[in-house]
Amino acid sequence: MWGKNEQKLLWGTAYLPLFLLMIYRFIESNNFFPSKVKNLIEKIGKENFDLINIILILFLSFILYKGVINWLFSGNDDKLKQKKIGKDFFIRKYEKLSVNDYSFFLMTLLLPLISLDYKSIINLIVSLLIILFIISVYVKTDSISVCPLFFVSGRQVFKAVMSEYTKEEENRDPSLRKEVIIITLEKNLDLNGNFRAQRLVNNVFYVAVKE
Repeated sequence: MWGKNEQKLLWGTAYLPLFLLMIYRFIESNNFFPSKVKNLIEKIGKENFDLINIILILFLSFILYKGVINWLFSGNDDKLKQKKIGKDFFIRKYEKLSVNDYSFFLMTLLLPLISLDYKSIINLIVSLLIILFIISVYVKTDSISVCPLFFVSGRQVFKAVMSEYTKEEENRDPSLRKEVIIITLEKNLDLNGNFRAQRLVNNVFYVAVKE
């Protein structure tokens, strides 16, 4: 099970492109580039220089997104399949999260970039503090399911109904079924198959198909 430190790492990495872009816009707006960089800008043009830096920020963020998730889930699939961790579960139904589930993250990612003038150090500091506050809310509420890092690593996020019991037992007591969020490498889940799941936080589970 994940603690708060893993979640802080997850969300800090998720917002890294925004942090870097805000800092870059502050430096660019105030022309705080050293002389060698200014000479480079004169040679290649301001638009080309901005484009190169944005591409570098996005590339670095992509590498970190993938690296952090692979590190957090290192060996989990093999351990689940070998029954070294987790519990056996059945999945009764599942569906993808809707776009609305990601709307708050997208809004907090885009609005600071289009609504503020980052020439002011005050604006920059306030924006950074707001994002840190948002990260703390995500961490406190265990809201990892809408984090974009999972998609970069090829993992799927689903809303699902899971159970440790047989269908006959569930028919007698429907409360045995749990509505959860599952994260898995599987793009499609066979509802007749058996699964092994490890709780990450609250009602979020990491799932692998049993061997």
